[in-house]
Amino acid sequence: MSLIDHLRSRQIPYEALVYVNKAGKPIARLDAALLCAISDGKYMGLMHSTLEEVLYEALEGSVEVRFGRWIKRIEPGPDAVIATFNDGTTESFDLLIGADGVHSATRALVFGPEEQFSRYLGYTIACYPLADRYGIGRTYKLYNEPGRQILAYGTDAEGELLILFLYQSAKPEHLPREQRLAHLREVFAGMGWLTQRFLSDVSPETSVFMDAVIQIQMPTWHQGRVALLGDACDCLTLISGQGASLAMGGAYLLARALHETADCQQAFHCYEQRMFAPVQMLQKSARGSARSLVPASSLGLFVQQLLMRVLVRPMFRRLLRRPFGAQSLSLAYPPAEGGRP
Repeated sequence: MSLIDHLRSRQIPYEALVYVNKAGKPIARLDAALLCAISDGKYMGLMHSTLEEVLYEALEGSVEVRFGRWIKRIEPGPDAVIATFNDGTTESFDLLIGADGVHSATRALVFGPEEQFSRYLGYTIACYPLADRYGIGRTYKLYNEPGRQILAYGTDAEGELLILFLYQSAKPEHLPREQRLAHLREVFAGMGWLTQRFLSDVSPETSVFMDAVIQIQMPTWHQGRVALLGDACDCLTLISGQGASLAMGGAYLLARALHETADCQQAFHCYEQRMFAPVQMLQKSARGSARSLVPASSLGLFVQQLLMRVLVRPMFRRLLRRPFGAQSLSLAYPPAEGGRP
C-alpha cells in the first residue's frame, strides 16, 4: 500500500521497555534494538491517530469520507443494503462492511447483542494522558503488583505521557465517565512506584478511557450483503498489541477476495476461510498472555520477574518472538479449498 515509509517516519520515540520495582529501580530491560531483531525489523510503535491520519492522507480525493455520521438502522435485502444514518437520511449500498470496533453497532444491528459474542478475560483497562514530570522520557516503564499493573510511556506529542492501568475484576465494569477517576484511585490505592502521583496529578476534567478486556468470537462474520472486519468480528483484545495489524490484514484479504470474484457471498466465504484459523490461534495466544500479564499472587509475580530477567536477552529471541510477532496472513494462510479450517 506504499504506507511503510510514511508510518516508519512517525513512530513514537522508543528506547526500551523497562520493568521496575516499587522504588522505580529496573528489574529487566528490553531494548529497542532487541525488539527490532525479534520482529525482523517489522515492529513499529504508532499511535492509532497516526495510523488513521496516514490512511486518510492516502485516500483523500479518491474515496468519499464522511465525518460525524453513523448508522442507526440497517435493512438487508437480496440485491442491496438500505442504511439509515443518524441525520435521518437513507441510502442504498451494494455491500456494507462493519469495521466499527469491538463494540460494533453494525454487528449489533445485523447479528444481535454483543453479549452473545463477547468473552470477558477478567480485566479492566483504563488510560489517560499526563505531562511527563517524572523522567519517563523515551522508555516504556511498567510496574506490577498482584492483580494490578501500571504502564507509562511517551506519546508522539512532545512531553506527553500515556498512563495505562490494567487490573483484575470479577465482572465487566462499565462506569460513567464521571466515576472512572475515583474508581481508579480506589482500585490502585497504596500501589507503589509513581502510581499515587499519576493518580493525584491528573485533572478531574481529564477524559478517562475505561473498558472491559474482551474478545469477540463469532461463528460467521457475514450475513447477506453485510460483513464484519477487524475488532468487530475477531477482537484479540488490546492486550495482544496486534489488533490494528490484524484488521488491516483482514481488510486486504477481503478486498482481494471481492476483486477476484463477482459473487459477494463467495468472496465473504473465502475471506473467512483465510482468516478464521489464524484468528483462533491468535485469540488463544492472547488469552494465555492475559493470564500471565498481571499475576494474581505474589508467587506468580516473583516467577514473572524472574523470567523477565532471564528472557530479555538476544539468546532467547525465538521465545520472545511469540508475544511480539505474527506471521503474514497472506503468506502463511493461502486460499483454502473446501470447508472452513
